[in-house]
Amino acid sequence: MSSPASLEMSGLPSMAAGVLADIWRAIGTELVIFTATFVAALALRRFTEISQPKRPANKEVPKVPVLPSPQRRPAVERRVPPAAAATVSPQSLAGVLDHIVDSMRDQVSLRVAGRAILQYNEELRVRFKSEGLRIQEVARYSQRSALDMYATLVHCAIRAGRHHLVEALIDDMAEQGVQRTLNFYESAMKQLAGQRQFHLALAVYDRLASDGLKPSAVTCSCLIGFATEVGELERAVEFFQMLSELTTPTIRAYMSVLRVHARRQDFAASVAILRDMERRKVGMDSLALNVALATGVATDQLDAVEQLVAEASSKQPPVCDVVSFNTLIKGFAHRCNFDSAARVIAQMRRLGVSPNAISFNTAMDAAVRSGRGAEAWRLLGELRESGLQPDKFTCSILVKSLAKGATEPQVLRILALLREVDHLCDNMLKPSLYNTVFEVAVGIGGATSGPALGAKVFGQMRHFKVQPTPSAQRLMVKSLPGVSAEASSATGG
Repeated sequence: MSSPASLEMSGLPSMAAGVLADIWRAIGTELVIFTATFVAALALRRFTEISQPKRPANKEVPKVPVLPSPQRRPAVERRVPPAAAATVSPQSLAGVLDHIVDSMRDQVSLRVAGRAILQYNEELRVRFKSEGLRIQEVARYSQRSALDMYATLVHCAIRAGRHHLVEALIDDMAEQGVQRTLNFYESAMKQLAGQRQFHLALAVYDRLASDGLKPSAVTCSCLIGFATEVGELERAVEFFQMLSELTTPTIRAYMSVLRVHARRQDFAASVAILRDMERRKVGMDSLALNVALATGVATDQLDAVEQLVAEASSKQPPVCDVVSFNTLIKGFAHRCNFDSAARVIAQMRRLGVSPNAISFNTAMDAAVRSGRGAEAWRLLGELRESGLQPDKFTCSILVKSLAKGATEPQVLRILALLREVDHLCDNMLKPSLYNTVFEVAVGIGGATSGPALGAKVFGQMRHFKVQPTPSAQRLMVKSLPGVSAEASSATGG
C-alpha cells in the first residue's frame, strides 16, 4: 500500500502538464503568428540586400541638385504674364465680378478692400486692356451689375486710403461705357469728404458736371463747405447761387456763405445775404447778423455797420445782442473814436442790453487810443458798479494808458489792480506789465518821488516772483541807490 507522500509526488508531473496545456491554449496562436512574421521579415531584408548592386567604397555618390520647391518661389514668379495668359471667357469672369461686390457686403475691412482692388486689377482690368474684353460681356453672366462693381471699388479705394484710384476707376468706367449715375457721384463725394479729401471731392463733382448731371440741393450745400475748406471761395459762392436756384437755403447754408464773404472781405455781399434771408423768411438771427457786422468792421465801413445795428435793434423782437454792440464798439476803437464808443454803451443800456466785461474793455481801449486815459479809469469804475470784475485785458489796457502821461495815484492803482488779477495773468504777460509799470514809475516826479515809487513797484515784483528785464535791472541800479530799505520793507523782508 502506497503512502500519501508517494501519491503526492506521483501527481506532480500530471499537474505541470495541465498548466502547460492551459498556457499553450492562451498564447499559442499569437506566438505562431509572431514567429512567422519575424521569419518573413528576415527573409525580405536578405532578398533586398542581394538585389541591390554594391557600390565601390572609394567612390562618392554624385549629388543631385535639388530644385526649389514651387511653394517657396516668390509670388511674382508664379504669376503668368498677361501676354501669355490664356484667354478666359466672360462666363468664367462673372464670378470675379460677383465676388468683388459680395465680399465687401459680407465683410467690410481694409484687408478685404485691398484684396478686391488687387483682384480687379489682376483678373479684370488687365484683360480689358490686353484682350479688349468689355465689362458688359462679363456682367451679362453675373448677378451684379458693372455699376455695382465700380461703386464697390471706389468705396474700397477710399477705405484703403488709396484715394488717387478714384479718378482712375471713373476713367475705366468711361472707357468701358459704364453709365455713371448721380447717386454714384454723390456717394463718392460724401465718402471722400469723410476722409477730408475735399480737393478730390470737388474733382469728382467736375466729373459729375461734365456728364451733364445736376447735383441735388443737399450736395450743393455740401459743396459750399468743400470749396471753403480748400480756399476756393469764388466756387463756394457759385455753389450757393446754384443752391438758391434749386431751393431756399437752410440757415446753415446761409451761415456758410456769410463766412465765405467774411473771408473775401465783401461786406456788400454779406448785407445782400441778410436781405435775401428776410425776403425768403428764413429768419435772420443774431449769429448771421454778427458775422456780417464783423465783416463791415474789418473793412472799416462803420457808418453802414451802425445803420445795420440800428435797423436790427428796431425789429420785434430785436435781433441785436451784446456781441453786435461790442463789434460796433470795436470798430470805433480802431478809429480811436471814444465818444462814439461811449455812445454805444449808453445805447445798450437804453435798449436793455447789459454791457459785459468785453464791452467795457473795448470802450476803455477806445479811450486809451484816443489819448483820454481818465475816461478809461472812469469806465473801470462803471465796470465795477455793474457787478463785473476786471481781468487781464482790463489791466493791459490801463497799463497802456500810463504811456501817455501817468501820475503817481494811477501807478498805485495799477499796482493794486495787478495784485487783484495776478491769478489771471500768465507768465508771459505778467513780466511785460510789471516792467512797463516800473519804467513809468521811475520816470515820475524826478529824482525824489520817482525812485521811491519805483521801489514799491520793484518790491511787488519780487513778492510775485516777477523777473525784471535787463534794461529794468540797469535802470533799477541807476535810480534806486538810496531806497534799498524801502524796497526791502515793501517785500516784507
